[in-house]
Amino acid sequence: MTTHAIHLDTSLAWAKGGYTVQVHLGSDRAPAHLVLDTGSSTLAVSPGAYNPERDATLAATPWAQDIQYGGGAWAGPVLRSSLALGEGRHARRIDDALFALIETPGELFRQAHGIFGLAYRALDPAHDISGLLQQRGVQPALSWPWRLGADAASLRTEILQQPRVDLTPAFSALEEEGVVRDQFALLVQRAVVHVQAEGLSDHALAADPLNRGTLVLGGGVEEQSLYHGGFQDIRVVHDLYYNAHLRGLSVGDGPRVAAPPLAAKDVDRHGSNALLDTGSSFLVLEASLYAAVMAAFAAHDARLPALVERFGAAFKTGQGLPNHAIDHRHWPDLHLHFESPTGGDTAVRIAASHYWPHNALNAGQALFLLMPGLAHFPSQSILGLPLFAGRYAVFDRRAGGLGTVRLAQGRRP
Repeated sequence: MTTHAIHLDTSLAWAKGGYTVQVHLGSDRAPAHLVLDTGSSTLAVSPGAYNPERDATLAATPWAQDIQYGGGAWAGPVLRSSLALGEGRHARRIDDALFALIETPGELFRQAHGIFGLAYRALDPAHDISGLLQQRGVQPALSWPWRLGADAASLRTEILQQPRVDLTPAFSALEEEGVVRDQFALLVQRAVVHVQAEGLSDHALAADPLNRGTLVLGGGVEEQSLYHGGFQDIRVVHDLYYNAHLRGLSVGDGPRVAAPPLAAKDVDRHGSNALLDTGSSFLVLEASLYAAVMAAFAAHDARLPALVERFGAAFKTGQGLPNHAIDHRHWPDLHLHFESPTGGDTAVRIAASHYWPHNALNAGQALFLLMPGLAHFPSQSILGLPLFAGRYAVFDRRAGGLGTVRLAQGRRP
């Protein structure tokens, strides 16, 4: 079987703050736009995009998933059917992919239809609910058709008490079946959808070149048409997520501020003090690092903290600040310092235009994409799309140790 790389178009148009890829599920090739997330491993789709009753290749399982994110949760049955990606010479298919059908309501993904997790196997847990179904007189004891209700919060404890099953994530299945090599790459332009004018449809947003990207399954540094210049390499220190060791950050030409280590009590569950997460629209900085950035902004220009405060008030109503209020020339670059694969230091620059993008979500408005970790979060930074904006990022899971994430300057798709 060929292991040539698969090039897939991606878009910010559907999820607005995340890139989606179109896949086709089942015998009728139902199209679904799924958010690409390196912070999870689950493949899940909403009933609005996929109808199991129309899928002649569907096989039900006794498994269910209950997945919780920082901003919501969902539950539903695990199904087995075909998964197809790409067109023409980039078309590939596997016939026994595992994915969940989201049966609990919610708008976790905006206009996207679900999620395509690209992380490791440990983040794709399911639970065998056959015993629970038998207690309720359900025969055969399969999770679909779904009979457990639509309230994710009330279902959570009940499902999680059932025996755990670790599923094979879709990307891992593609690699294990010899469809692609154990690496993928993302070309990212922005962190949040570019809206040139109000009232544009999702399809009009998808036609905007600034909202386009590329996913290359099985591809990496050989895809030279997607980047230029050299790579900056970040060592993956744990394969729970794409965990990195963040050594510190600096603002503009200021001194480097050390990043605190992850607390020992959190290491088993969270891996390290930073994770590289394309499912996040923000750079969520550990609280002391965020405070250091705000202090550095004030030292750089006393007017800057007030603009951040103004944005916070506006964002509570779903608005940003007017583009003209944010002149990128007045805001310093950020520099994140990571451990490299050789033990050295890799400093990654994030320009103000990527953490304060203009025309973001709303035409004529700028969004501030830095935020502090919540009080109940571990001492960890969740480094989302502003880190990747303007870059071609290779997630090479074959590299020595646990892998390497490589960043180069991206070319527009």
